[in-house]
Amino acid sequence: MASFKVKPSKPVAVFGAVGGMAVLVFVLVSGTGRGNGFVWLWAALCVGVVGFNLWAAFSERGATEVVERSATDRS
Repeated sequence: MASFKVKPSKPVAVFGAVGGMAVLVFVLVSGTGRGNGFVWLWAALCVGVVGFNLWAAFSERGATEVVERSATDRS
């Protein structure tokens, strides 16, 4: 049974990380001082997006999915 690692290409993952950092900066600049927990929830989400994309871009084992196929699969 063959298995294949599926992950985004390095340019797409880096683009996603840069986009996540831009959203993080926007959230922190526009939301700091409001005393709202929702801002910190968004900030945590952005940090997760940036971390995941950088891991997928630069890690040898940065696969987001592993697909296994048997010899009888033809798709």
